[in-house]
Amino acid sequence: MIIRRLALVLVACLATCTLWAARPIFVGHRGCDIGVENTEAAYRAAVDYYGYAGLECDVRVTADNAYVISHDETTERVGGHLTVAQATLAELQAEVYHQQRRGATYTGHLCTVAEYLDICNEKGVFPIIELKWANGINNNDMSNFPGLAALIEAKGMTQKAIILTSMKKSLEYIRTNFPQLNCQWLCNANWKGNEQWCATWKLKPSSSIGNFDAQTVATFNALGLDMACWCVDTQEDYERVGRMGVYMMTCNYLRPWECSDLPTPTR
Repeated sequence: MIIRRLALVLVACLATCTLWAARPIFVGHRGCDIGVENTEAAYRAAVDYYGYAGLECDVRVTADNAYVISHDETTERVGGHLTVAQATLAELQAEVYHQQRRGATYTGHLCTVAEYLDICNEKGVFPIIELKWANGINNNDMSNFPGLAALIEAKGMTQKAIILTSMKKSLEYIRTNFPQLNCQWLCNANWKGNEQWCATWKLKPSSSIGNFDAQTVATFNALGLDMACWCVDTQEDYERVGRMGVYMMTCNYLRPWECSDLPTPTR
């Protein structure tokens, strides 16, 4: 009887801890700040140094229909001179990129989606694949998306990958034709008025910090949708946003091992 009572007390304590103390899932934004953004070095450092559980990337399509990673339409910001949609994969891979980040200068080369997914597999993390407006992947034309979905499947990532984009029609297309894929809607303050749309299409919102509050998180939670946010890089923001109850944070250089568990509101 005494043992049984002790067991019940232990279960109750564990339940309480689970209910009130939580840590969000940490995701590396374009990899992290160690290396040129969206390159192999930045992705590897995001896991090896920061210990992030997921890696976020930005997908575009080249002139010869290769799936590559670049945040911008052009490579100019990182020292290149090409427009991704108008260049071939070979031309893009020949460029050397340079980027100064937090006082350090890095060099790197373009990373393909295939290489990125290989890194995710090697490191045991999940990919967040942000779709930029690209050739055959946009609100008006999704003809190149099936090829991307096939690549994700070939790499064994269909169940782990999260497709992220601000393009609403693209998300509706994916939800209709590829329901097996996980999706998030990238938003800012425009989440207002789109709550029911998210619920209808089963889309978890991912909003920039400063554009939502605890009530926003509670509203989406009531619809059965967890809320993610970006980008969180200071302890102050971690504490503030974490206490709102978000389940996932995308970061450039926040150190998870310096972050404490946070109390979260009940649902």
